[in-house]
Amino acid sequence: MRSLAENRPALIAGIALVAVALLVGLAGVGRSEKERWVDSQLRGIALVKRLVGPLDQRALVGFRVLPQFDCLIYRRGPDLLALELCVDGEGRVVEAIDRRGGGRRYYDLHSDPSTASIRVDRAEVDRLLRKMGAE
Repeated sequence: MRSLAENRPALIAGIALVAVALLVGLAGVGRSEKERWVDSQLRGIALVKRLVGPLDQRALVGFRVLPQFDCLIYRRGPDLLALELCVDGEGRVVEAIDRRGGGRRYYDLHSDPSTASIRVDRAEVDRLLRKMGAE
């Protein structure tokens, strides 16, 4: 029978192997959770973009100019600030808000803008911002 001291290297190697397997498994779970979260945010952004329709319309009532992105705000019925689309410098929609009916549904990809696959014409956004008096 081998002593504990003789089995120690095998024991350490076995523990290390289990630890590595757990880390790989956790990384896979994390990646899957991120993909699921990004997909849900993209679905919400797509919904708000569909609800907005064309960017240039009479329901466009306001804007926000922020360091990382600019937002266009649209009225729907009695809701003055009902819908909002926020666009980065490349035209990616990185945030969308649906405030219709007193609720607020917020979708954003600030943490990883590279995943923002929904785009609008950034030149049109700039034109609309200038038209509304943004500097």
